[in-house]
Amino acid sequence: MGCPNWQEDLSEKSSAETEEGREALPGSGIMMIAHKGYGTWTKRLNSKPKSSGVWTRCFVDKFDMLHKARFCIPESQTWESLPLSSTFNATSNSNDVGSGQILILATCCGSLCKYLMVASGRASVFIQRQKEKTTIKAWDHAVGMLCIHEAGGKVTDWEGIEIDLAADQPSRRIIFPSGGILVTNGNLHNQILQIISQTSRV
Repeated sequence: MGCPNWQEDLSEKSSAETEEGREALPGSGIMMIAHKGYGTWTKRLNSKPKSSGVWTRCFVDKFDMLHKARFCIPESQTWESLPLSSTFNATSNSNDVGSGQILILATCCGSLCKYLMVASGRASVFIQRQKEKTTIKAWDHAVGMLCIHEAGGKVTDWEGIEIDLAADQPSRRIIFPSGGILVTNGNLHNQILQIISQTSRV
């Protein structure tokens, strides 16, 4: 999957190296690929000549406590519309995350960019509520799911069931996740599912 307008450095570099690399960021874009059993990899679409063609392997982050995790949500949804809002407030200010708050990261457009963020370790969780009047298309999630799995993460619906990409047998276009889609680094998955379950019983 590719994000041609991606302008954020996803690498784990020192601050000096990161600042130097920022010169190439505007409009540089990023591509992510995955193959079952061979991991998830990224490279810049328009990088500097000396680094062109260099693929870097990606892994999810290792956060195992929700208050330290970094979340991303769809632009069309609010934190208050999601089950975790009953337990945590949200902030987008990374310098001022208080007790009982979690950090929401600003993201580029589209669901696949959120998958890219989790698979690359930039975010810990992507959570999306299923809307009553909007169908969820397989092509907005299929490649992202593979990238997450190969980077060490996990993707299920809100009941913890794996997403069935073949559920729409005639056209293979629509998926039917119960409640919504949960994408995590794996360490946080069961904790979030438990909160969702407790919230749905209230």
